[in-house]
Parts: sequence; C-alpha cells; structure tokens
Amino acid sequence: MIFATAGHVDHGKTTLIRALTGKDTDQLADEQRRGLTIDLGFAWWHDSQAGTLGFVDVPGHARFIRTMLAGLAGVDAALLVVAADAGPMPQTREHLALLELLGIHRGIVVMSAVDRADTQQQADCRAAITAMMQHSPLADSPVLPVDAISGVGMDDLRAAIRTLSSTTPARSAQGQPRFLIDRRFTVPGVGCVVTGTLLNGQLDLTQQPPLQLTPVSRTVRVRGIQIDGRAVTGIVSGQRAALNLIGELDSEHPHRGDWLLAAEPGSTHHAQTSQRLDVHLRVLPEQRIHRGTLQILTGASAVSGRLVWLEAPAANEAPAADKEPAADKALSGLAQLLLDKPVHGIAGDAVIVREPAANITLAGGRILDPQGRQRGRSSPRALARLTALKTAHTASHALAADLIHLQEINLPAFARRWHLSAQQLDSLLAGQAVVRLGNQALSNSQFGNAAAVILQHVQLAHDQQPAHLGVHPQSLLRAIDTGLCRDTETLIINQLVNGGRLRRRGVVLALPDHQAVLPASDQAVYQRVREALAGAGLRPPIVGELGALLGLEREDMLAIMQRLQGWGYVLAVAPNRFYLPDQLDDLAAVAQALCEQSPDGGFSAADYRDRADIGRNLTIKVLEYLDRAGVTVYRDERRFMRPDWRRAVADKIT
Repeated sequence: MIFATAGHVDHGKTTLIRALTGKDTDQLADEQRRGLTIDLGFAWWHDSQAGTLGFVDVPGHARFIRTMLAGLAGVDAALLVVAADAGPMPQTREHLALLELLGIHRGIVVMSAVDRADTQQQADCRAAITAMMQHSPLADSPVLPVDAISGVGMDDLRAAIRTLSSTTPARSAQGQPRFLIDRRFTVPGVGCVVTGTLLNGQLDLTQQPPLQLTPVSRTVRVRGIQIDGRAVTGIVSGQRAALNLIGELDSEHPHRGDWLLAAEPGSTHHAQTSQRLDVHLRVLPEQRIHRGTLQILTGASAVSGRLVWLEAPAANEAPAADKEPAADKALSGLAQLLLDKPVHGIAGDAVIVREPAANITLAGGRILDPQGRQRGRSSPRALARLTALKTAHTASHALAADLIHLQEINLPAFARRWHLSAQQLDSLLAGQAVVRLGNQALSNSQFGNAAAVILQHVQLAHDQQPAHLGVHPQSLLRAIDTGLCRDTETLIINQLVNGGRLRRRGVVLALPDHQAVLPASDQAVYQRVREALAGAGLRPPIVGELGALLGLEREDMLAIMQRLQGWGYVLAVAPNRFYLPDQLDDLAAVAQALCEQSPDGGFSAADYRDRADIGRNLTIKVLEYLDRAGVTVYRDERRFMRPDWRRAVADKIT
C-alpha cells in the first residue's frame, strides 16, 4: 500500500516520514540546504503487522504542484499534514482538493508540531480542520495530534496507519501490466533505473515479455527489480519499485510521465495514446476555465492543451457560445481535452486541469473515453453515451453502455480504452448479450435489426428479378441502410450464410428456398453452356468457340453469356472468356499450391502458366481476375496469396 503526504510547505511532512521510516526523503543537496522538498522522495516502513508500506513525500510549495501531482499518481491513501500552530493554509486546501479530484478518498489527518502550540491553538486548529473537511470525502478521517520529533502521538499514528492498511482493498493483479514512471536516474555499473508504481497487472522477471515505452513507442526490457533496495523477482499492481531497464533508451526517454506497457502475444491490446480525451470534470469553487492554453495533468505527465465543454454544466445552465460558465456555479460536466501532444491514458484515469500562468488548480475529474471523437462529439447520441459512462466504473458496465449507445463496437479500440488482455476481453464478451463479428461487436438487437434489413432486401430482389440466381453482394451492400459500416455489414452477411439464413449460389446471395426461373429460351441454353464450361476445365472456350459448339452466332452467344453473368450463373474473367463460379476455387487452388512450394511464398505468371497449362494470354487474364477478386496481390513482379483469400473465394466478389 502506498501513502502520500499532503499539506502546506514547512508543516512537517518530511519530518513525519523520517519518524515513521527512519529515512530522510530530502536527498538533494538543494533540498537539504533550503529545508524544503523540491522533488519526490520515497521511504518504506516494514511493519510486522501491516507489511511493507511505501510513503511518498511530495513538495508542499505552490511552485512544485506539478511534481506533487506526479507523486500522487498510483497512491492509495494520504497523510494530510497540518501544523497545529498555523492551521490549514492555502496549499493545505489545494492539496485537499487535489486528493478529492484524483479520487484519493482514504487518509489520516496529522495535526503536526503540537509541541509548538498551546491547548487553545490546538483546539482552534482542530476546529479549522473540521470545517475545511466538512464536505470532503476525507471528512470522516481521524485527526491525530503528533510531534514527530519527540514521538508524541506516533504510536497512535502507526496504529491508525495499520488499521487503514488492513481495510483498504488490494488492487487487482489481473490483466496487462501498466507501470507509471515518476523518476529516472543512472546508477554506475547498472545503467538506467526508473522508479514508479505498477498500476495494473504484474511484472515477473521470469515470465516477462518486452515492454513498450509509451508514448514514444520503444521496446525495453526489465533487467532487475528492487523494492527498498532489495532485489525481487516480481511486483504486482499497487506496488512501488525501481526497475533497471535495457533496450531503446536515450537521454530523453524514459522520463517522468512515461509508461511501461506490455501485451500478451496475439493480444488485441496496443499502447493507448491520444490527444483527445473525453472527461467528466468538476470545477473547483470560485474558479472558471477559459478558452486559452491550460495545463493538463494525467499520470505523472503534464501537457498543454485546451478544454471544450460538451454539455451544460451541472447547474443546468448552458454557457453561451462565446462565454464561459459563471464562476459562482458549482460546475460539473462533460468536456473534451484537446492536447498539444499525445499522452497515455485509459478509462478511469484521473486528470487535473490547471492555469499555468497563475499556477492554480481549476478542475479535475476522470477520463471517460481516451479516444475522444473529433466529429459529432456534442451530438445527442455521443452525449448520451458519455453520460452513461460517468457511472460505468468497470469495463463490463462500459461495454453494456456502449452496446446501447453505439451501433457497433470496435473491440481492439475498446480493449485499449480499458487496458484489457485478450483473455479478459473474451471473458467480458461471454457475459454480455452480444454478437461478435471479427473485431466488431453488436448487441443482439442491433444484429437482429441489421439482419432483417439484409434479408428483406434479398427477398425484394427475388420478387423483382425472378430470373436472377440471387443478388450480388456489392449490389446488396450498396442498397441496404443499416447504419453500420460496410465491413460490419459484410460480416453480418457471412454470419447469415454460416447460419443457413442465406445461401451463396456462385457469385450471388439468395434465400435458401429461392428457385430462379430462367426464361425458357435461356434455360435450355444454360444447361448446354454449363456442360461445355465444366468439361473444358481451366481453359474454357472463348465466346466465338462456345457459340460454334452450341450452334449460335457469336453476338447472340455473347448476349446470352452477359445475361447469365448478370444473373450470377457465370463469371466474366475476360470480356470473351467465362467460367462457372465453382471454377474460381480451382483457379485459386493452383495459386495456393505454387505459394506453398515457393521459398518466398510467391509465384510468377510463368509459374502459373506452366502449372495450369492454360497458355500465356489466358494466364494474364486469370491472374488479373484473381487480383481483383482479392485472392492474390501483385508485388515486385510476383504474386502472393492474401491473408483472407479463402473468404474472398467464398464471397465470390468480382
């Protein structure tokens, strides 16, 4: 468990940690000379009852708020320190507000330096603390009088820390590791060392894949892990540690604010970075957010950016287009943060908005969607979804909200938003009323509505064109309007085929019970055409030759073949050369066999000509057709099978 101090400068935070742990966290020479904490300091308390507890000593001076916030990332509880002879000061109140905005709702109030205050001063300080915390999440926290130098009250403080530690839920160690870096330094003979907190998952030296340094997208490995100077083989979520890194490192990275992320082999998870964050913000009393440049803090990083309100503030009074909300309103609303450079963040991470010129905190809140929309961000549908996400504190609740408010869910993007492993995503989907289609997911009702639209249009095509074997997939996709993207509609069609609700008949789609009715004049000709093409193998006769076989003039034969092509009975590989739809499988099989036997997985036109024995001119026409059909791809004068070529053959889309 990790504690952080908070409070005004010179109220005794560093002295308190020294009394608890025996370590002076002011390690910098400038800190010791000036007598105040400038950078983050860390110390450990190994207690027989509470276990190993970490303490982060953060600066109390207003100039070092950014550093202070970096120390609060990943903290479980706070020690709010207030000097008994001074009472709450400006930084005390700002630190208390920051704790609330960051979601740190567990803590202990330490009334320090009681040796410097008489009885009345202590009573006044306690009353001021009670008034300050009246509406704070820390309002029920114990207030303990302490003199860290003489030891007065330290036993009571240690007992309170043990109690708080034992009642604080442990973080889940499931899922992908996510390590937040807050310091970087070089150790002679060791190399690059970073310190920070593992916020998700676990890191194990014995089973550790390469880590991704984010947001710069570099690969690193962990060579060693230490906790309080002692080597360990692994850490779990919620633990602070020092990591010895090797890999793609330089003088610029890693640095404070970077993240170490890892993904399982084959996982849908990739590093989540963004410059648009959809957030739910609470503006501090008597503050207002302007339209100029702001400082946005998340994790341990700080970047410049702007804020755009997406909805009316909580007072239900929407600001005019050219005005900001009134300062005296208790504002809380949906907003989008537009950042000058990408940062890593996932749903649920805290954000703080500050005014950099005045060095004051304006607002804070929680990321709802780290992949904020650029278009339609204020549409009723988008706002309804974000409103639902305000109360979605788990990935399961967020998925349920998205299934209602999004027509389709991109699963890799959802996994990145919530930092889910492939296994976690699969388990999550198993517990929802959802249809999974490749990388997309729909609610059962959305799938049912889209399927109904598709089937109705196919039935309409049958009614209007009874001679047609079916409807071409491309024509079907152009005609339907399900509100879904083209790829998802294609996946739904495939699902309907797999489920037997549609049938592929050559290049077209039809209902299972559809029986095409060719005109009598074409019916007899088609049977003879089918016999001729099937008997010719991979080298069917050209139109003139086919006409001679059937006793028809070339122009009449071509007109018949074009009608049959339009109805889905034949494929036009070239203007005067037609194949039966089933023969596309045979053409693709030749290409597949050549690829399997080739050292580079490809083949030339001459290779195909020799294997198929169909002549050079027809080979070129066939290979160009296979390229168009999505079976092969032409590269560097050779052809290779596309990864999804089997589906292309199954779809028979020309």
